[in-house]
Amino acid sequence: MKNTAEVKPGLHVHIVLSTDIQKEATDVRGALVYDIDGADVILSQTNPPFTEGRHIGKDVSVTYLTREKSGVARYGFDGKVVGVIKAYNLFSSETVPAIRVNRQTGFQRYDLRMHYRLKPKLNDDSLALYLENEKVNLLDISIGGARFCHKGNPSIEQRETEKMILSIDGQRFRIDVRNCAFRAPSAAGRRSELQYREVQFLNMDKTCNRLLNVKIFALQRKMLSRG
Repeated sequence: MKNTAEVKPGLHVHIVLSTDIQKEATDVRGALVYDIDGADVILSQTNPPFTEGRHIGKDVSVTYLTREKSGVARYGFDGKVVGVIKAYNLFSSETVPAIRVNRQTGFQRYDLRMHYRLKPKLNDDSLALYLENEKVNLLDISIGGARFCHKGNPSIEQRETEKMILSIDGQRFRIDVRNCAFRAPSAAGRRSELQYREVQFLNMDKTCNRLLNVKIFALQRKMLSRG
């Protein structure tokens, strides 16, 4: 059976150049798949750009969203940058800068969240997440992202990035998030009106990051003390 998670020309992807356990995905750049050449994937040049001097031989992960029967999930593969092309022949009359990545693994589900995940109590409002001014049901949260469920809105499903509000002990922070996966209302199980989603936090400011770190640690310690 054909793997629906395979990359193909025209697909929008994210290149994860480096990761950090504390900050999680620290260098993620958007790109477009131009072509597939055997095990090599030709991608559009990014902003900031890849360079021969800094990036040839670098290990990267290439991730992208793909639709499954249960909704949308993020897939990816690991590879190595083997070429920075100044003039790739995209069409007979057009050349563009490009990147050549040699794929070194199969296509598999990819998780941009690596940190400890806290499962807060349902009645604990000291740590909350809001989407379009509506509080969502927070399933778990980490420094790098969260899982939650809310009443489904079909218009939201098409966005890859959007804005949410994170509330920590009453302090509200407007944050950007990237949608990593979701299950649409029709595939959400027992309550068909609910949509289940997983997001990655992007560009969180230092104050919010510090307060979220402290809050997660405090709630974890509180839960452990209660057994």
